[in-house]
Amino acid sequence: MDEDIKIVDATQSVPFEIPPEGSLGLLALGAVAMKPWRKKRIECGYEEKLIERVKKEVEEAKQRQQEKKEKMEAAKLKKEQETKGQDG
Repeated sequence: MDEDIKIVDATQSVPFEIPPEGSLGLLALGAVAMKPWRKKRIECGYEEKLIERVKKEVEEAKQRQQEKKEKMEAAKLKKEQETKGQDG
């Protein structure tokens, strides 16, 4: 039972093109719209692209966090050196 389900825009009597990222209209249709939406996501490779994008963003966030940590350590070291210079 793997028939194609067509969603038709009732105002224009034309088939609705399902976007791979989804829409509130599809969500409002509920389970009836979820099957063709999932099929569309798989067919166009949206899931893989999304996973790759998230992995890239995570790596970039880790890099930014590491850079921030290094800056904080450098600032702390500089402050300690200034404090030692004033004491000595």
